[in-house]
Amino acid sequence: MKIYEKIFARLEELHMSQTELSRRTGIATSTISDWRKKQINPQADKLVSICKALDMTLVELLCVEENEEQTATNDYVSEENYMIELFRQSDTQSRRRIISYLALFDVCKQINDSNQSQQRNVSVVQDIDGNSIVVINDIRFKGKRSIDWKEVRAYLKEYVGDFYKVASTGDVIYIGSDLPSEYSGSVYTKRLNGAVAKAKANATQGIPEMIEISTGRYFRENNKGKHNWNARNGWYRYDTYFALPVYGDNEDIERYNVFHASLIIRHANDGKMYLYDILDIKKETSTPLEP
Repeated sequence: MKIYEKIFARLEELHMSQTELSRRTGIATSTISDWRKKQINPQADKLVSICKALDMTLVELLCVEENEEQTATNDYVSEENYMIELFRQSDTQSRRRIISYLALFDVCKQINDSNQSQQRNVSVVQDIDGNSIVVINDIRFKGKRSIDWKEVRAYLKEYVGDFYKVASTGDVIYIGSDLPSEYSGSVYTKRLNGAVAKAKANATQGIPEMIEISTGRYFRENNKGKHNWNARNGWYRYDTYFALPVYGDNEDIERYNVFHASLIIRHANDGKMYLYDILDIKKETSTPLEP
């Protein structure tokens, strides 16, 4: 089991949310979410604080079980010996090809490492009233005239299969395969323009945290025949908040505009709850957040 897998298994065991782990360690919730999403391990300098938060030792986090370690070692030695023997028996031309392939693998690894380092720049703060706000520090979808919703849909597909827990209720919200199309192509989305369209597009970067901090669950029965299967057990609506940066002429962040939004959750026939769309996005009229 990899390090990030152990961390999420421990979170499940402790019934601890990613938001709580973020609070205890000072690690951004977006970074924690990316460990699972991108299947990467935390940086080494974060491991001690993670262990303290999860009440486990470094040995428990880093070391594999004895039988698992032995199996992995045996497999590695066997494969290594096979590759060495294969190389020795090859002619000069074949050896050159093998070396070229290994060089290509190294290039691919460097590209993958570079991609894994590109993490969402998202954090959670509280306003003076104690309300949690998801702060999205980058504008990914700029669209001077209009938003390219195809790009938004492609980005949302990266979330499919993930799930997040609402801290206030304990509800687990899944990301289904229908979200990308509904989010980017719903009747509500098609009516949006200007700042609100830009806000909905860029809110996608904070979906994990927006789910986790959401409050005010409201339920209603499903009364639409077309949703008899995918929302058989009804609909839920949650309140959530997010903030987006406003840039000045020198491209420095001057402030953050805060938005309220409603998460629309469908309770499907399989008993699971799925994020269906984000609606009712409205800019808050109160004082914006300062950088």
